[in-house]
Amino acid sequence: MILRSTIASLLLLSKSAHSEKHDDPVDKDLITMQSTNVYDVVIIGAGWAGLGAARTLQSKGKTNFLILEAEDSVGGRCRTVEIDDDTTAELGCQWIHGATTANPVYNIAKSSGIATIESIGNVAYYSDAGLQDTTNRDQSLRQTADKYVKNKNLQGDTRLGFEYALDTNIPQNYAASLEDLSLWWWDSDSHISGPDHLIEQGPGKGYSGVLEHYASPVANTINFDSSVTSINWSSSSKVIVSYTKNGQASTVEAKKVILTVPLGVLQEGSISFTPALPSWKLQAINKLGMGVYNKVIMRWKDDETLPWPSNIEWLNRIASLGEQGHWTEFFNLKPATGKHVVVAFSAGRESERVESLSDDSIKSEIMDSLEAMFGTLSVPEPAQIVITRWKANPLSFGSYSYYKLGSEPKHRRDLGKALGSRVFFAGEACHLKYMSTTHGALMSGQAAANAAATSLKTRAIRGFIQEETVQHETSDAFLLSEVHVS
Repeated sequence: MILRSTIASLLLLSKSAHSEKHDDPVDKDLITMQSTNVYDVVIIGAGWAGLGAARTLQSKGKTNFLILEAEDSVGGRCRTVEIDDDTTAELGCQWIHGATTANPVYNIAKSSGIATIESIGNVAYYSDAGLQDTTNRDQSLRQTADKYVKNKNLQGDTRLGFEYALDTNIPQNYAASLEDLSLWWWDSDSHISGPDHLIEQGPGKGYSGVLEHYASPVANTINFDSSVTSINWSSSSKVIVSYTKNGQASTVEAKKVILTVPLGVLQEGSISFTPALPSWKLQAINKLGMGVYNKVIMRWKDDETLPWPSNIEWLNRIASLGEQGHWTEFFNLKPATGKHVVVAFSAGRESERVESLSDDSIKSEIMDSLEAMFGTLSVPEPAQIVITRWKANPLSFGSYSYYKLGSEPKHRRDLGKALGSRVFFAGEACHLKYMSTTHGALMSGQAAANAAATSLKTRAIRGFIQEETVQHETSDAFLLSEVHVS
């Protein structure tokens, strides 16, 4: 009797502890979840962040994952296009910034066998410490610049030089107008020390060639032409992702999701969430800015006589007051590629204006600007022209993120935070130090994959404990019945 009473008491204590654990809904779902048709991870997007996440999961032995990519190829905002039979150019990402072994994108490019070429002709920056105004309230850079002009009484050519320096140094780098950039946070990004490199151009080369090389070990996990429409994260054990492919609606289930779509897509609300995103996440999405930085790529025949020096990369125009940013930045690819290719850039609000124009109107404006730069020298029309419209692109709604007036680093941190350890966020906009860069996107994808893998491991351990608990309860009950029988 004493033995039977003691065992019964121990079993009651054991069951009490077990029942407390069963009150956790996550663990109940672990017991009932059928894992055979559920991926460990679904990655949304096959740009640098998505591929970085996939390669990281693979390196950790996690191979039960799927990548959903809306385009018909990898790369996202990194895309190399053919202009003619032997000439290519970059629609999006142009340089590897800080091209040293400290930059993982540079290392990947080197491992691909595609050469990188150091950018040699960058324009010297004009700067003045007086531009950093002292204020206890955030304001736009335009307000600050106007104060500086007034205080210093800048006039004539000095004023023109100042406005030129502002445009080439800030909007052309941050893809946003001075009116929209936060004085406090506009330049809070970090840089990997080192030169800027271009990637060798030609069929199968460029950024796309590097990305295809990097994607090759996970290529069989990518489902192309798959546009995600909704994410249901209401369950504690799985996430349901809905998408369309060739006009047909489909769903897929996963224990974890890594979402790498551009900030512009989140701002546009192209993907619905159930339950709705929490207020802190929505605030992060809406406070940050999505910049617009467009290119007009012009190709002349190689035997064409052009009025600008063939060994100079940057051909920049100091325009009349009020015209800064209006076709003032031209990048000459002849030194790097040997081809007569020049890229004209537009940024911020000016770039949004340009997107509304026809191709012919854009070309006409650029030719007027080139003729203004080179005077009476004849500027022949290019044989081919390629124009980007990143703001209008429904898969990006912009080029890359920036600190809009009213935003701060907290919003970027919140953008990158996971939802319930089930939906993880990645992309250049999520990286606190290297936003707006390819290496920032890659690193954020790797970090999200590490977090997801750790979460999977934790759940697996808890699932094992649950299984052991059920087995012990069964054997304990059997032991008790044996004691009673005896």
